[in-house]
Amino acid sequence: MMKKMVSVLLTMSLSMALIAGCGAGGDSSETEDAGSDGEVVIEFQQWFDNEMDEGYLQSVCDAFYEETGIRVELLSNPYADTQAQMQASAAAGTLADVVALDGGWIYDYATQGMLADLGALYEEIGFDTSDISSQTEVNGTVYAQPIVNFPCLMAVNLDILEEAGITELPETWSEFLDMCIQVTNPDENVYGFGMNMSTDNATCMEYYAAFAWNSGCSIIGDDGKPFLAGNEVWIETTEFFKSLFDNGVTLPGMYTLTDADKVQEFVNGRIAFMPDSVAHLTNIQEQAPEMNVTYINMPHKDDYDGQSYMRANNWACGIAENSEHKTEAAQFIQYLLGAEVNADLCVHAGGFPVNAASEPAYTDDSEAFQAIQDIYATTTGVAEFYSFPTAEALMRTLDENLVMYLDGDYATAEEMMEVVQQEFDAAYE
Repeated sequence: MMKKMVSVLLTMSLSMALIAGCGAGGDSSETEDAGSDGEVVIEFQQWFDNEMDEGYLQSVCDAFYEETGIRVELLSNPYADTQAQMQASAAAGTLADVVALDGGWIYDYATQGMLADLGALYEEIGFDTSDISSQTEVNGTVYAQPIVNFPCLMAVNLDILEEAGITELPETWSEFLDMCIQVTNPDENVYGFGMNMSTDNATCMEYYAAFAWNSGCSIIGDDGKPFLAGNEVWIETTEFFKSLFDNGVTLPGMYTLTDADKVQEFVNGRIAFMPDSVAHLTNIQEQAPEMNVTYINMPHKDDYDGQSYMRANNWACGIAENSEHKTEAAQFIQYLLGAEVNADLCVHAGGFPVNAASEPAYTDDSEAFQAIQDIYATTTGVAEFYSFPTAEALMRTLDENLVMYLDGDYATAEEMMEVVQQEFDAAYE
């Protein structure tokens, strides 16, 4: 199973998390007319700009223009708005030249012919990718290029643990459950565990899956297809997850909790343990500057002593097949992956570099960030859902059925997984 998981990681890289961007419409002549003196203008549809210091990404594009004479027009919107615009532009065949990609969208857009072959473009422009640690392939072709990596770990409010007299951090499922029970105090609105489970963004299922991944479990069978029903550790993970609810340690309202809601509950001091992207650390530090925070990897099965795995996301980019400027778009991606540029991007994004030669000069010397760095250095990223077609829809199906199991609508986890397996298998028909 370990070899199989590593193979998936090598193929799918550190895909996490995020969403395919799109242009706002318009034909290629309009794009060309946007520049003066016949200069090439490429559009970059993304949500990255909204999650860094104002003006920073524009400064990167300006520096690229000074170096190459290629102008980059930013089409910046929040994540959710980018998703909606992408769907409309993809249907119209008007994706922006460079698009931000979420892992759950890559398979479908690649197989539908909407993304260009990055490997061929890299070869065309002479881009040596020997220092690039990850690329995302579909059926052997590179369609998405991670730019910044974000491990997804478990944020811990140490103040809550200290108040309960807890001095050690949990590593196993039983230790985690015991600590969640100790710190839960409904009268004070404090709970051991809280995560988003809203189907509006069903990638939350990766947090639940991370309990299994870090226990050596793969949800991909030898045939490369989903392996849920009959998967012993996966079933045990589901039963363990239900035990958190059965013991009353979960934050009320988790079924409809969004990612933003979850972080807000954490900074308000209501959750001791919160699975989350480390990209939110800055927000936590700004909103709760007095909170003593650290990070751990997701606890593993009690009898597991193998390799450590974590959920991994990234900011990734692709090039639209409909682009009139694929070569210039590839040059822009190459620029973002340059050792110095990539290092600076990571500092501003709060993530980790894809260029192995990059040396980010992080200014965060907090215990929390040091813990993240330590885990990242010794842990392998996993993003197995993104090897499935219609990944987002499948995760939503899993989310809906998991809630039914938690509410008692299924007698056993195995019964629930047999239903989910049928839904996953149907995606291949």
